[in-house]
Amino acid sequence: MTDSRRLLLHLVLHAARLLDERVRVALRDVGAHHGQGRVLDALLAQGPLPLSRLAAGLHIAQPSATVMVQRMEAAGLVERRAREGDARVVEVALTPRGRRAAHGVREAWQAVEEELLAGVPRGRRRDLEELLLAVRDHLGGRSPDFTSREETDDVPLLITPRRHR
Repeated sequence: MTDSRRLLLHLVLHAARLLDERVRVALRDVGAHHGQGRVLDALLAQGPLPLSRLAAGLHIAQPSATVMVQRMEAAGLVERRAREGDARVVEVALTPRGRRAAHGVREAWQAVEEELLAGVPRGRRRDLEELLLAVRDHLGGRSPDFTSREETDDVPLLITPRRHR
């Protein structure tokens, strides 16, 4: 491996760590963690989703999504409820507090993105986007996808909505 390749990897890792820190700080003001931000944004964009579709769409393991949703529910950001028209299916939905937090997540992400792009010449921003997409795709990453229906959507989930007393 040449020194320039080591340097490139070092630069990518360093930039990723710096961006991650900026996102973490920006989301702290919103009251959400990075993964929670992705869930809040997805629910804001897609509306209520069964936990299985939420996890699949964000490409995270369902047990991890379950734990995250439980924590978010305890924080008052989301609620689990029966799907309108089909009480067998439990969906995750934003609460009013969660909706405000989701908008805050988008604002925080926008601020970090603006800071990132401030260091990139305007004529090179599209190049940066295309290169990052190529790297992500090559490494097996992909965009969130909530369009495909899964068989699990028609099966009741093991999580049941909490009964409020």
